[in-house]
Amino acid sequence: MGPSIAVLPLLDVNRGVLELRLAGSWHSYHVADAPALASALANAVGSPRWDARARELSVRIPRSGMPAGQAVIFSLSEFSLALPSARLVG
Repeated sequence: MGPSIAVLPLLDVNRGVLELRLAGSWHSYHVADAPALASALANAVGSPRWDARARELSVRIPRSGMPAGQAVIFSLSEFSLALPSARLVG
């Protein structure tokens, strides 16, 4: 991982969407395994870290013999549209 920053992610497990507030604006990302990310966040040892260049979220989880925990890395895909393209009809 390159330089990273501590973040407080918002996760919608049902849609597989993670939102991060970066530089004063919200960014939405797709995560392939949202339940695994939710579990890692629930058990995190410290703040998750975001690497913008690699588009990876690193979450440290407890591991025996590892005081700082073990890093679990989730690759994220940024949504290209800020607003949904679906429309309600009727």
